[in-house]
Amino acid sequence: MSRLVRGLSLTVLVLAITGCASAPAPEASSPSSPSDLEAAYGALDRADASVVTAVSVEGAPVAVREFGALQDDSIPAEKTLVDIGSITKTVTAVAISKLVDQSGVRLDEKLAEVFSGVPDDKSDITVEQLLTHSSGLPESVGDDSEQIDRDELLRHAFASPSIEIPGTRYAYSNVGYSILAAIIEVRSGKSYEEYLRDEVLAPAGIGGIGYLSEYVDELSMRSTSGESVREASWGAHEVSWNLVGNGGLVTTAPTFVRFLQELTSGGLLSPASLDRLQQPHIAEDDAGSSFYGYGLVVQDVPDLGRIYWHDGGNDVFSAEWSLYADHGDVIFTAGVDAAPGESAAGAAASVLREHLYGAKD
Repeated sequence: MSRLVRGLSLTVLVLAITGCASAPAPEASSPSSPSDLEAAYGALDRADASVVTAVSVEGAPVAVREFGALQDDSIPAEKTLVDIGSITKTVTAVAISKLVDQSGVRLDEKLAEVFSGVPDDKSDITVEQLLTHSSGLPESVGDDSEQIDRDELLRHAFASPSIEIPGTRYAYSNVGYSILAAIIEVRSGKSYEEYLRDEVLAPAGIGGIGYLSEYVDELSMRSTSGESVREASWGAHEVSWNLVGNGGLVTTAPTFVRFLQELTSGGLLSPASLDRLQQPHIAEDDAGSSFYGYGLVVQDVPDLGRIYWHDGGNDVFSAEWSLYADHGDVIFTAGVDAAPGESAAGAAASVLREHLYGAKD
């Protein structure tokens, strides 16, 4: 499950506002209003892209809207099931952080302490390196729809050539996040979905984020050719371990906004774990224009303050979230991509940012 190039539009937003990615951020001021949001909705109506949006401005109730062909599918916007793609990594990072809170695993724990048969070149990879994409593991070891189980995924991952020395630099890895999901299962004794539901979501009164346990075909967003998430993203069968933990979770737009709000208000993790999750642990590029925390990107933008975000997609569906920490604003978009390489969610998020914050991506 890929993170999308369009997701780097927030880096462009930094440059558009400052002209310099490394400039310090001044104190943020409130940039948005209900009229700005209505203007953004008008622009999205005219664009006619198939997207659903969920927006909360300064902590206000979540406004959910859908556009384009989604308006004609008979599914209410707030009930439309969307594939959140690589945003799944945000959820997995929260789940592994919860396991840390429960003393089920340590961030400095090595793969060889969790699994047997780990080869020497990967035995010292730590949980934190998996979280920050600094494990040196490749991006993937198979197709999302290939039917493999957890043990097969681990065998493929351990046999794959390392692309970097662990701990030396950022290299985006879906494999690493699937290994995190495997760690959750081994240490908790529950499946990834069960742990997510029982230990992370249910205590906060949240439901509706998962794979097959939360999937309802009649509520699924559909591709331009009419395929459901299960058909287009999962290969019409159970979710492959090439995808578990790194991509393909389904949810609704308002549910995910609530998840983000609960997370950042301290409702899901201990203060220490939340702080670690949100820290800019490793630069994503040589310019240092954006940093990766645990399952999220961290950027400081003059006039807007700190922004956390992530995106994802698979050339069929796309999704993106961003949270403006100094204002309490949350934007979530998910959509049907008209063609490979085109992110409907990214384009919709760009329209919302332009109208709410006055800068074009």
